[in-house]
Amino acid sequence: MDLMKYILIVGGFIVLSLAYQMFIIYLHNGHKKRYEKENPDASLMVLNDRPFHPFGFINTLTCLSVNGEAKEEVMEGYGKKGHYLLPGKNVLEIQYETQRPGILHKWVRTTYDPQKIEVEVEANKKYSLSYDKNPKQILI
Repeated sequence: MDLMKYILIVGGFIVLSLAYQMFIIYLHNGHKKRYEKENPDASLMVLNDRPFHPFGFINTLTCLSVNGEAKEEVMEGYGKKGHYLLPGKNVLEIQYETQRPGILHKWVRTTYDPQKIEVEVEANKKYSLSYDKNPKQILI
């Protein structure tokens, strides 16, 4: 009898968490559609990073601001984040961070100084932004 209660509690928790996740996705998609409706010529800038790696080698690319103000991130596909940009010149402040397993410490994290880049954006296009660590530059 106790095992059945445990199974029902765990099962109920799983069902509630799935319902909550679907609700959050529904809200996010509503915000996305509303922004696209208000700005029909907006383009999407997708940030190419590696937020998950089985051995812990993580690369994170973060857009701190667009034209001097913080913008809401949107999810594109599975695990890809991005930002909407309006056509014309946009100034992006981008920060790159790496994380890897360490020998003396659990994790070694390196954060590179934020860089401001100016991009020219055309209407209704999808752009990809990535970071090349060797020359330490952002690639569009």
